[in-house]
Amino acid sequence: MPAQLLADLPDVPRWLETRGMLRSPHVAVTGGDDGFVVRLVHGAIAAVSIVGRPPAEAIAAALDGITAMTPILAQSDDADHVQRSLADVTASRGGRAWTRERFILHRLATSLALPELDPAVSIRFLTRDDSLDHLSPEVRHEMTHAREMAPVATAFVGGMPASFCYPAWTTESLWDVSIDTAPGHQRRGLAAHVSRFMIEHMRREGREPIWAALESNAASLGLAARLGFTPVDENVAFSRGPWAFLTGGFIR
Repeated sequence: MPAQLLADLPDVPRWLETRGMLRSPHVAVTGGDDGFVVRLVHGAIAAVSIVGRPPAEAIAAALDGITAMTPILAQSDDADHVQRSLADVTASRGGRAWTRERFILHRLATSLALPELDPAVSIRFLTRDDSLDHLSPEVRHEMTHAREMAPVATAFVGGMPASFCYPAWTTESLWDVSIDTAPGHQRRGLAAHVSRFMIEHMRREGREPIWAALESNAASLGLAARLGFTPVDENVAFSRGPWAFLTGGFIR
């Protein structure tokens, strides 16, 4: 079933996360004629995507074993169905209520405008030998697992990792831009430089960047615009608080 669904979904921004999940050998797909639940919970990765309008019980079953930081993704046309199903689950099981929010998908429309790079900054890929002990627990957890799954472009300031860019999901032609910058290093242009480093690397593999930002995340939307990304589509995310795809083993 995952292979057939992967073949049926076009390789376009709105299906990037879902197709990225379907490319994993650890994905599980349930549902039937009306729609499917795509669930990937393996190692540090935890994500659920709804395709169409599967039965509410299939959506409820997908919530077993995921953390409060695991997002549920849906298409805009199907979001009302998903919202009702999640509300029914909350009513029967209790727990924190789900919130609904648009997230905006962007494509790179212009070349990145890069500020001058400080001579004390170097850009390269993160390795297993690079210490992350100075980072916050959340960022340290994310980067510890991200570097095991994908290349992580990193800006080093004084030899210490400070800003990161990596592909959260990939398809045959697209990749989902994920960026983090440690406190104290924002507004120095580091995110722009690590983004360009990763964009050039992924283009050599034939993949173009997609920037996904929640509608409420003004900082992410602003950074996308400054880097030359422009909105092209949107999806809906349901969450029970701050969320991230790399949540396994991390409780907030």
